[in-house]
Order: sequence, then C-alpha cells, then structure tokens
Amino acid sequence: MTYLQALENATRQLSPGSGEEARLEAEALLRHVLGLSRAQLYSRFNSDLTSDQAAAFDGLVRRRLNREPVAYIRGLKEFYGLEFHVDRRVLIPRPETELLVEKAIEWIAGKAKRTRGEDARPAVTVADVGTGSGCIAVSLAVNLPEIQVYAIDPSPQALEVASLNCHRHGVG
Repeated sequence: MTYLQALENATRQLSPGSGEEARLEAEALLRHVLGLSRAQLYSRFNSDLTSDQAAAFDGLVRRRLNREPVAYIRGLKEFYGLEFHVDRRVLIPRPETELLVEKAIEWIAGKAKRTRGEDARPAVTVADVGTGSGCIAVSLAVNLPEIQVYAIDPSPQALEVASLNCHRHGVG
C-alpha cells in the first residue's frame, strides 16, 4: 500500500468521527509514523509502507477512532510556532491561548517603550500559574528572553512535562 492509499483509507475511516478534520488528522498520524514533514510526505506519495509502518499506522488510527486526541497519540502539539510535548498529565494547549501569548508579548514590548524608550528592555516578571505543559511560559521566555518567567503548577506530573518543554526549547 502506498502512502497516498494509506492516507485515503485512514481519512475514510476517520471521517464519521472527525468530520472535516479527518484528512489533517490522518496526515498527522501518518507523518508521525514515517517521521516525515508534510512536504516530504507529499513528495513521496507513491512510496510503499512497510508492514511494520502499516501496522503502526493502523494502531494509531484505531486509537483516534477510540476518540483519543491526536496530540496525545503523537505526544506533540504545536503552539505559537513551537512544538511541545503533551501527554495525559497535562491538558492539550488550545489555539485560542496563542492569542493570550501574542497579547502578552505586545503588552510587554509596549511597556518597554513607555517606560524606558524604544530600545529599552522591560524589567518584567511573569508568573504562569497552573502552567500545565508550560506552553505559555516557554513561548514567552523564547520570544522575550530578557524577561523573568516563573511557571508553577500544583501537579508534580504537570511540572515534569513543563520541565521537558523548558529544556526542549532552551529556557530551563
């Protein structure tokens, strides 16, 4: 079976439960199994899956059919242009939360201009309370390396995930 055939079959299977997202979900799962970018997958649509790849892909599609979120299946979720590790210890970052990060970056940059001039670095400390995966804290720290960010959570398991993401993005 070719990559394209596997993708089309999985899309048909996922369509009743996932609606319009079926193709994107099937593609994300296939790319995960193959370790390919989207462009690489599309350029190799006529390549054949090995039996191990086909079995792994079928297993992931079955998990999705059982309503397990794609982010948990892959163990990854993109947020504000960065990839974050996620699993059942944390909630999956919501796309709307990216707006919060965007507005915080704008506000902090505006604070610097108002208080010390155009090129000033803001003296800002941020506390991400209930950090979960750390997506907000890490995104702010990556985009505003001059600020101090604290990420706290009552769950030791969530803090383990946040720590992984801090180190993954070099802001530990």
